[in-house]
Amino acid sequence: MSGSLVAQSPFVFTIPGTSNASGNIHFWEDLDLFPNGIQRCFWISQVKEGETRGNHAHRRESQVLVALSGSLQLEVHSVQAQVFKFDLTSPEQALFIPPLNWLVARFSPEAVLLGMSDRVFSEDDYIRDFDYFEKLQESYK
Repeated sequence: MSGSLVAQSPFVFTIPGTSNASGNIHFWEDLDLFPNGIQRCFWISQVKEGETRGNHAHRRESQVLVALSGSLQLEVHSVQAQVFKFDLTSPEQALFIPPLNWLVARFSPEAVLLGMSDRVFSEDDYIRDFDYFEKLQESYK
């Protein structure tokens, strides 16, 4: 597994947009991050206080996450055993999560997370066992 993909770190970026008296519009057309475009969109809302979402990594899928409403506290564990913490508090911020990064997402009340993926859903792409993910980390050290 360690030779098949180059591990990358997650990062926050600003989504371009404009604002005027009638409101804000933001758009994302980044073919560098998603050369084949967005293959899947999903959104998560009404997460109960104290619950977390994510709690998995992907083998090959990359994602961009946006807090459309409310705020998100995102903790990302890289396969190189680094831990990154991000707060998304505006719909003009986005977090890029490359493959082989474990995500834990915490939601403020009324938060809505929009996720965009560079691949269609595949259960085989998911790593849902953190102990297994930690073993992968050993091979990347």
